[in-house]
Amino acid sequence: MTPKVTFIIPVKNEERFLEPCIKSLLSLDYPKDKVEIVFAEGKSTDNTRVIIERYTKKNKNIKILDNPTGNTSIGRNICVENATGDFIMNFSGHAVAPKDFLTIIMKKFNGQPVEVAGVGVSNISPDKQTFNAHVAGAAFLGFMAGSGFFMQNTVFKDERFVEHMSFTCYRKEIFDEVGNFDPEFWCGQDAEFDIRVRKKGYKILYIPDTSIFHYKRDNPRALFHQLYRYGIARMKIIKKHPRTWRIFHFFPSFFVLGVAFFIFLAILHIIPWVIIGLLILVYVGLCFLSTAQVTKNPLIIMTSLFYYLLIKLAYGIGFIRGILPARL
Repeated sequence: MTPKVTFIIPVKNEERFLEPCIKSLLSLDYPKDKVEIVFAEGKSTDNTRVIIERYTKKNKNIKILDNPTGNTSIGRNICVENATGDFIMNFSGHAVAPKDFLTIIMKKFNGQPVEVAGVGVSNISPDKQTFNAHVAGAAFLGFMAGSGFFMQNTVFKDERFVEHMSFTCYRKEIFDEVGNFDPEFWCGQDAEFDIRVRKKGYKILYIPDTSIFHYKRDNPRALFHQLYRYGIARMKIIKKHPRTWRIFHFFPSFFVLGVAFFIFLAILHIIPWVIIGLLILVYVGLCFLSTAQVTKNPLIIMTSLFYYLLIKLAYGIGFIRGILPARL
């Protein structure tokens, strides 16, 4: 018997990418009556609701629910509570699924032991997006801001158990045992949820057989805000689950404090400015090497220098800010 899968998608102001997202889910090579798409709409100020409502009129398997808070975590919970599927696919309004995406995931689930609570995949940048988004995507895949640092952006070559994947399909009953997404996390709630899943003794399996096309932020200001919120969320996760901290979580904050410290020493003439120059050269070289392993486009490699700096500053400042009580 083919299991039914519910895609849960909290959205707010997603008109730019929403239609490709919906079309991709309606085009899956999975039985149409076994696919449910549930949106929690957070009082958008653009045409997000209009677009979804247009599709609900022609597709009975699409639902639109209200999320007056705009809180992504609450939106996910609204979707989960109204889902009728046997499995829950955590998805995004600015993501596109390949045609065989769900078929591959459910085949992998078939025969897995019950301790495998979810099957997750990586997300990659689509070919058709803005130059800034391409640079951001390349930076997230580079070792200076990618692998291990942002687990959800890591692309592994082999199948393995992982701590977290943003795009994960879960057995529905897991939510009954673990609970829903924590509404205190306006972002990062999926990472926090996976921690609770693993604490219960379950596993999350990563598969390289398929992936999601995910549109990255193409505005530096929007990207800075996103990474700032990620930094706060990571510190909140560490405060809630102290044993989950990893040394690399602190690297961006060390970077921010280190830059301030060395500039302060140079201003006081304790160290020569040439030391600052040498450190900058080393940093620039590492950034270029990091991106060159992802793409050979010289313009993207050059521009990535700015994006690495933006990512580290935003995440590092947010991480420090997260030490204090704050709402994301």
